[in-house]
Amino acid sequence: MTDLLARLQRLEDLEAIRQLKSDYARTCDLGADPDALMALFAPDGDVAWRSNVFGEHHGHDAIHQWFSGVAGMMPWAAHFMVNPVIEVAASGDTATGRWDLLEFATMARADGSGEFEPVLMTGWYADEFRKIDGRWYFSAINIDMQQMSAWDKGWVREPHRGGDPMAVAAGRALR
Repeated sequence: MTDLLARLQRLEDLEAIRQLKSDYARTCDLGADPDALMALFAPDGDVAWRSNVFGEHHGHDAIHQWFSGVAGMMPWAAHFMVNPVIEVAASGDTATGRWDLLEFATMARADGSGEFEPVLMTGWYADEFRKIDGRWYFSAINIDMQQMSAWDKGWVREPHRGGDPMAVAAGRALR
């Protein structure tokens, strides 16, 4: 019976982590409310949000500050998180998860004109989770953007949307 209970707990943990990631994506899509997003991170200890394009933000205050500016830079987004691979540690209180990202967004133009443009992004998430008092939280969100393209230019002509091609794995797209 113990084996059955352990297997059931593992399935519940996997589903809770999937739901947490879904809550993150939906919260980002609904305006990236920094308070709502911070509620998804572990309330204590070291937490981080890292991106090869948008920088690294360590600690609750820095992550909150980052998300406080996201809506102005990106007033609309639709995150599609696909291909999850989640591994719960044998201890049952930590886990890692990977997702592929396909995201459509309205973003401030890269030229600094103050205008907005439609953008397509792809990336790979590699996240870390912690279970505290029976609830799963993020301890780290890591997004490796693979490309960011203005919709009218596409990923072949503009794999890195005016940024550093090394920062957005531009070598993955044909020029």
